[in-house]
Order: sequence, then structure tokens, then C-alpha cells
Amino acid sequence: MNFGVMARMVVGNVARSKRHFILSAFGIVIGIAAFVFFLGLSEKVENVLLAIFPIDRVEVIAPHTSLMGKDLTKKLDDRIVDEIRARPDAREVVPRMAMVVPAAGKAYIKRSPDDQNPQQVDFEVGGFCDGIDPGYVAGETRSELFRYWEDQPDKLPCDAKKKCTDENYYCDQRDNLCHHRVPVYVSRALIEIYNSQFASSRDLPRIGDFEAWLVNRGGLGRMRFYIHFGESMIPGTVIPKEILDKKRSVEGVLLGITNKATPIGLTIPIQYVREWNREFLGDQAATNYSSIVVVLEDKEKMGEFISWVEAEPRKLTTKDQLGSGFAAAIAVISWILLVIAIVIVTISSINIAHNFFMQISDRRREIGILRAVGATRSDIRRIILGEAAVIGIIGGMLGILLAWLLSLGADYWAGRGADFPFKPDSFFDFHWWMLLLGLAVSILFCVLGGLLPAWRAAKIPPAQALTQQ
Repeated sequence: MNFGVMARMVVGNVARSKRHFILSAFGIVIGIAAFVFFLGLSEKVENVLLAIFPIDRVEVIAPHTSLMGKDLTKKLDDRIVDEIRARPDAREVVPRMAMVVPAAGKAYIKRSPDDQNPQQVDFEVGGFCDGIDPGYVAGETRSELFRYWEDQPDKLPCDAKKKCTDENYYCDQRDNLCHHRVPVYVSRALIEIYNSQFASSRDLPRIGDFEAWLVNRGGLGRMRFYIHFGESMIPGTVIPKEILDKKRSVEGVLLGITNKATPIGLTIPIQYVREWNREFLGDQAATNYSSIVVVLEDKEKMGEFISWVEAEPRKLTTKDQLGSGFAAAIAVISWILLVIAIVIVTISSINIAHNFFMQISDRRREIGILRAVGATRSDIRRIILGEAAVIGIIGGMLGILLAWLLSLGADYWAGRGADFPFKPDSFFDFHWWMLLLGLAVSILFCVLGGLLPAWRAAKIPPAQALTQQ
């Protein structure tokens, strides 16, 4: 029997027995919908979380130790940085230096482009500001501005109103010269916390697309803020007199958002932090790093690297690997959900087999006639399996459509719910390979469900099928 004749026969049988095929396809539709739905959900969650908590990046720190009140904490210095850089599995090694000078920040955020009374936002800077090498953020938005500007010669004097003609500069009261504003990056984590917790409670605008948000409020030059050394937003903070005697202010400018910034706080060029720590607290505060960020060539080497860091003579430690923890949790949950979907599809495959057995019993004479006019046992098997494959194709396509509709409903429901950090516009990320995989799984299980009935139908003797009442 040629392919064309067989295809027409399969389609005709499916069209003739609609009720049977609808019952057979129902479970497949549900199973494939769950399979594709869970795939899209886990893919999106993994992409969102691992973009925030990379699994190929680790932060080395020195554990705090003391003896009889004396601080014995091992210091992170250039010698340790060079030792880590010498490892072949370290692609990037970036020391971070925390700003330990007490300082408070003030920013002014417009609710709209015409807002003449922007909302003042106060925040702590001391202890929440890290300095990094500018090369670490190369390629990020406006990274060409992320550099140390104080080494510029021939700074211009301020005008009579203590202003500078270039909006990227501010008038420093110490020398009456125009200094470039300190370039700052913030992390997406900080923006998410601001959007979901801070902005709603203070009736402030949310930061959506950063570029559009900047343009709507006057552009980059308008996103300035102030850092006041010798002040603190933390109640009860005691600031030493030698720091109070040196109180001064600088201005900063927000360049953009990057996951390479410190999660909570400001990230600026390390030369500024080193200069400020030395000015207010002495040389020692300007030589020790708070942590060392290490990006590995191969994320599979993470365990080996951590063991090396913690071993003698280094005896250092690492911050909690949230990325690795999230990756493991996502993998486990994804497998559980996919196993549930496969169980549904498997049960549906058994149901298909049962329905085909019933169909074969009702179609014994038809099978006998086909055998009598020359159809081989292989032809009978191919007809039954072809019908099963048609169920798989239709059921798979309907399951994929149902998964998409369910994702729209879930996104709509989530959009009306409470806001929270890192909340995406959609909780699903469907790729073409997921749709093809869902369709392939549907066809495979339907054909598997039809195998035994097809084999039994092919073994029916033609004479017995034609004479049986």
C-alpha cells in the first residue's frame, strides 16, 4: 500500500471516529500543556535569577577573627589578588574596596518632567559604597564615563554663582574649581527594591526602562545626587571628631544599571574610595580590600576554586553562592514539574491504548476486508500507528496552544497581584525548541500507546475477522 493511499485512509478513519479520537486526545492535550507550561516557566525563572546571581562568579572575603579583643582578621591585599590571578581558571579578578567613611547621600527625584518640587530621598553611603576597577564594567552603558576624574589637569574655575557651565561638573567649595561628578553604577537588585518597596510607599515614580526614565527626567546630567562625608542616616552613629573636622560634600551622577555593581549600594571607581578612605581614616584603610570578585573560565570548577580559597595557607572564605543555590533549586523543581507532566502524558498513552483496543474490536470486519484485498500485516500496523500519530499531532498542537493561553492568564493574574523585587513582565519564556519538543513528546507517547493495539490488529486472521458476527 503506497503512502498516499494510506494517508487518505488514516485521515478518513480519524474523521469518521471523532468521538473516539477526542477521548483519546484529551489527556494528551492536558499533559503536553503542562509539559510546555512548566518548561517555559522554569526557563524564565532561571534566566531572571541567574542573570542577577551568576553561577560563574564568586566573591572572596576574609573571615572575621579576633583574640582577646584584638582583630586578627586576615587582610585582602594586592599579594592575594596576584595569587588568585595566577590561577589558570580565573578569567577576571576584581578587588573591591568598601568605603568605610561615615557618609550620607541625598537625591532628588522628579515625579514628572515638569515637577518643580522633586522628592528628596535620603540614603546611607558609608558602608554601602564599593569601589572597583573601571575596566570591570567595560561595555556597560556609558562605561566610558566610569573613570577617575580627579587626575584631570587644569580644572576650570567656578563662575560667580558657584556654578559650572558643563552640567557634568559641580563646583567644589574647597578650591572653587569645577570637578567632574563622581560616576556611579547601581545594581538591578537595588532598583527592584526601590520600585517594589520604596517608590510605592512614597508616591515616587518607578524606574522602568532606564534610558526612557532618564530622558523623561531631563537626561543623564539631571540624575545627580550628593554625598556628605561626616554624616550618617543610621541613628546612634558616633562620628569621630577628626572626621567631623573634615566634613565636605561631593556630587555624583548615575550612569546606569549593571549586575556587576554591589547588590545594595553604590559602585564607583576604586580610586575615589581609596582617596576618601585615606583622607578620613589613614593609609591602612586605603590598602585593604573588602572582597575580591573572581569570574571563572568554567563554572563547573567553582567547587575546586572554593576549596583552594579555604585551604591553608590562605584560609579565606566566600560569600554565599546564591547563584549556585538557585540553580540547584530551579533544576530540582523543574524536574519535579516535568515528571508530573510526563506522568500525565503516560497515563494518557495508556488511555489511548485502551481506546484503540476497543476500536479494533469494533473494526475487525474492516481489518479482515483490508487483509482480504491485499493489505499486509505491516500495512495494518502502519494504519493504526498513523491514526495514533494524528492524535499526537493534533493533541500536541492543542496542548501547546493551551499552555500559551494559561501563561497569558497567569501573567495577567500576577500583574494584578502585589509587586515584589525582580518581578518580570512575563513569567514565561517560550522558545521554538520547547514547542517542537512538546509536539515530539505528544507524537511519541501516542505512537507508543498505539503499538500494542496495532500489533494485535495485524495478527487477526482475515477469515476469522470476516466470519465473526
